[in-house]
Amino acid sequence: DIEQIKELIREVPDGFYVISGDDITALPTVIEGGIGVISVLGQGMPSEMSKMIRYGLNGEYDKAYQLHNALSPGMGLIFEEGNPAGIKAIFESLGISTASVRLPLVEASPELKSKIAAFVQSFAIPI
Repeated sequence: DIEQIKELIREVPDGFYVISGDDITALPTVIEGGIGVISVLGQGMPSEMSKMIRYGLNGEYDKAYQLHNALSPGMGLIFEEGNPAGIKAIFESLGISTASVRLPLVEASPELKSKIAAFVQSFAIPI
């Protein structure tokens, strides 16, 4: 809830920093005065997430939102079947690791892996 985030940022004491804990609210949080994000997608796409946050912190909102809009499908995909299945599928798509997880968790479905692989492969925007 961005309204709750805005209120929190207005009310925090000096020296207290607000960090988003959700990829989809990371950019709005930074634009409203937060300082960053603890990111799941950033584990698989650190350069892109870092760049988006830097653009937001530097007031380059057009670039920040362009990147946010490009990343947001991935932000949804990684949680489509629960965490950590989605991010593990990104790791597999990038050749970093396998998508396997330990029980009682389950690996992403072949359908989700396919969608995630397409997202990762198509993610090439000139920013």
